[in-house]
Amino acid sequence: MSKVIFGCAGAAGAVISLVIGLAAGPASAQSAASAAAQSGGGFHEFEGSWSGSGTLSHTDGRTERLHCGADYVARGDVMSQRLRCRSDTTGFDLINTLRNEGGRLAGEWSETTRNVRGPLAGRLGRGSMQGSAQGPGFSAGISVAVKGNRQSVSIRSQGGDIAAVSIALVRGR
Repeated sequence: MSKVIFGCAGAAGAVISLVIGLAAGPASAQSAASAAAQSGGGFHEFEGSWSGSGTLSHTDGRTERLHCGADYVARGDVMSQRLRCRSDTTGFDLINTLRNEGGRLAGEWSETTRNVRGPLAGRLGRGSMQGSAQGPGFSAGISVAVKGNRQSVSIRSQGGDIAAVSIALVRGR
């Protein structure tokens, strides 16, 4: 299972960000670094093209259906990710870069439609990721689970008009 951190804030002055971070529990930091080293940087579960759908929940209670696509490219200890999602009224195009530094993740995100960016941080373990993102006026946490060719993304944001995002993706479609 993989965990990721994703954050959104929206509308006027909107910011949408996704943070990806694989995480192990605190007791397994040593095994996380070992697993990452053995698996070519630890990002292999995410590699490839993904597509799917989900929902975006606003703080005022409204929900919208999302259609999304994601691409992950891993090269050693560095992974690049691009997530594009659209609804009937909004969309975002997120680009993230993460470095695995001995089981700790560090990187940055940028949301190209709003021209905003910020730092990412997290922990990497075998098949799991956890992290956090910061941006102008918001913070976000996300969990991502990867099982075979299926990935689920759950995002909780504080600040802005987006409260949560939930996405189910399938590899190679």
